[in-house]
Amino acid sequence: MMNKIKYLISIAVMLCIANICLAQEEDTTAIPVSNVNALGRYTDGKGVEMRFFPDQKSVMELGFINGFSIERALFDITVLESETDTLVYKEIAKVKPYNAAQWETAISQEQNSKSKQELEIARDFLNNISKKEGGVFDLNAGIAGLKEQKSKEDFEYLVFAITALQNAGVAKALGLGYTDNTVIKGKTYIYRIRPLGVSSIYKVIPVPFVVETESIENNYDNEVYVMQGDKELFFAWLNMPEVSGFMVERANPGETTFTQLNEAPIRNLEGSGNDRESRGGYHDTNLINYQIYTYRFFGYTVFGEKVQFAEVKAMPKDLTPPENPFLPQPTHLRPKEVLVTWKMNEIPASDLKGFVVGRSNKSDGEFKIIHKSMLSKETRTFTDTGFVAGQLNYYVVQAFDTSNNVSSSFPVSVTLIDSVPPAKPQIISALIDSLGVVTLTVKKGTEKDLMGYKLFKANGPEHEFSAIQEAYKEDIDDTISVKLLFTDTITLQSLTPKIYYRVKALDYNYNQSAFSDIAAVKKPDTIPPVTPVFTNVVVKEKQVELYFAPSESIDVKEQIVYRKTDIAADWTILLKLISTQKQVIDTAVQTGTTYYYSIRAMDESNLYSDYAHTVFGKPFDSGIRPPVTNVTASLQDKKAVLTWDYPPMSKEVFFVIYKINAKGELQQYTRITEKTFIDKNTGKENVYAIKALTADGGQSILSASVTQKVE
Repeated sequence: MMNKIKYLISIAVMLCIANICLAQEEDTTAIPVSNVNALGRYTDGKGVEMRFFPDQKSVMELGFINGFSIERALFDITVLESETDTLVYKEIAKVKPYNAAQWETAISQEQNSKSKQELEIARDFLNNISKKEGGVFDLNAGIAGLKEQKSKEDFEYLVFAITALQNAGVAKALGLGYTDNTVIKGKTYIYRIRPLGVSSIYKVIPVPFVVETESIENNYDNEVYVMQGDKELFFAWLNMPEVSGFMVERANPGETTFTQLNEAPIRNLEGSGNDRESRGGYHDTNLINYQIYTYRFFGYTVFGEKVQFAEVKAMPKDLTPPENPFLPQPTHLRPKEVLVTWKMNEIPASDLKGFVVGRSNKSDGEFKIIHKSMLSKETRTFTDTGFVAGQLNYYVVQAFDTSNNVSSSFPVSVTLIDSVPPAKPQIISALIDSLGVVTLTVKKGTEKDLMGYKLFKANGPEHEFSAIQEAYKEDIDDTISVKLLFTDTITLQSLTPKIYYRVKALDYNYNQSAFSDIAAVKKPDTIPPVTPVFTNVVVKEKQVELYFAPSESIDVKEQIVYRKTDIAADWTILLKLISTQKQVIDTAVQTGTTYYYSIRAMDESNLYSDYAHTVFGKPFDSGIRPPVTNVTASLQDKKAVLTWDYPPMSKEVFFVIYKINAKGELQQYTRITEKTFIDKNTGKENVYAIKALTADGGQSILSASVTQKVE
């Protein structure tokens, strides 16, 4: 009960209706509820005047048919403190809309044309409220068509509610208003209104409202905020719950007569139900700048009374700046003169006042005016003699009108005539530590417009140098010193023994110096040389020939060849070679012995490469023995006697005698170990040749043949 009593009269019913009619969402999970909202006020000698209005159209229709019951209870604080719903309401009246005769009488007797029109509209609404638009349901239009119809009906209902609440005659004729003249001054009453009859759709809740029968002087003052525009004024205010339907009147400069500016009241349907403050506003245009206008602001109470809530004076002013000056690129005419020229429309704005020229070292920097007083509106050029050589100079031109509105050109820089580059820089030291950090020191140049240095690097003096660092001052006013100490970190795990650096200097006009001399920095050598690679091994009877590709490392000092005859033994140095030698012939070998070889490189830092992949060679016995020489044949007792010579051999030697057969072919005839042979089986003509053989399979070539004839 207490929560109901605390329902505040300050909530405008009209905004309540707007909220509910246009924004209410149905809760499909509960019985729909319709509130009968009401409010009232006490007036001495008149009583409690009240207005009430259901928030649903069908509930309103129920009240129009059956009427409304007005109930009242006397406020009792002890009942509230007991927190029980024991307030006793008593019906004090029943109200219904006029019948047809009463409507005709009320309309015919009304003298005010506006009120008469409102009565006619209310009667028409009452007569048509039960008529439904209906029609054939279009499946194609679907729900959208129904929503459109519902929206139209709700809007008509809202307009009707506003009219009924603000016109006392209309409210009485519709049975939506009542005046209780039986109250006692000084008492507090609680009222509620309910429709007679039962709704088939809604659970109807009469919302109680409290009225204190005390004389209260209403103060409708409300602050209006003004924003000046160019030939226009903007007004805004926070709406009061007690006032709506705003009207604005204006008195022109020097006049006292006010003219109403808006034909229809200004209404705002945003309410506290959306957790937003309701605001009103008005925009007046086509005014004269710098003239004072007087405005009065009115609103209507929910009981139809027009009340003034503010009167303000306001003045529009010129907010339109002149056209933007067009600034081409300034020209460096002479060593100490820059000509700045700008353009305006052929016929500039009539209120153009003059120009100022500003200069900065950045396009988005702080521009400083470079002359003492404003230049005249006829001026279109200015010569700057205070620019700073050796840095960027940007200019802007700003135009002012008599109202001090300002427009500006785009910033434009001047290209100063400076083609002299800085002197060739010098690297005075270049050091490297064991971690590969290179520190270079540059000797500072004497140029006043020196902007800084750029560092370049290459892996070889003949290579193209690439920029790796830039160290430039921001501008000539930059107080930071020119960077002279550069550091670079390189990898030591590379095959190049040195790294090379150069620098270039740059001035503020972007003139570049020539390259400095090359600074070659020798790296600490931590990488052994590349291992040589054997490409071929040629084995002969009395030597082994080794062919290899030398180490590709450029700092190789010598190459060492190793040999051993036992694969498990340690290497023994065979000989040392120069770094470019590609061949070794080992003649200190014995036939039949296997020799293993490897090679490695040593650089200038005495770092050794890995051993090359092991190769081997075994001098071999070719099997070719010395030929038999001095073969002779003689005849003794019809026997052929052969003799020959053969050098002594360490191996066992035997001889094979070849003899031509009847077909004229040499074929093996016999084998002996001596160097003499007697052939007892001779023919008329006998041809012989001899070959030496050794027990290990070696053999000589055939000797020259000899012939022995027998008679």
